Amino acid sequence: MTLLCPICKSRAQELARTGDAIGFYCTTHKAFKVANTVFAEERSMKYTREQWEAALRKAKLITKRGEWSVITSNDF
Repeated sequence: MTLLCPICKSRAQELARTGDAIGFYCTTHKAFKVANTVFAEERSMKYTREQWEAALRKAKLITKRGEWSVITSNDF
């Protein structure tokens, strides 16, 4: 299934859904996940690309080797 990357709005491939997260793969940001709770928050529609990219960088800091980064509400 093809959808848009929540960060850069380019076409992205949906990766496996695991628990409370949707997996994305876009050519710019590679593979990452976003917790469903992020999308459930009304304010998520107002996040800028810079805020999304900062959240992804923060999520990467705690990601274990070989796993996908998961952006959560706490990353914003």
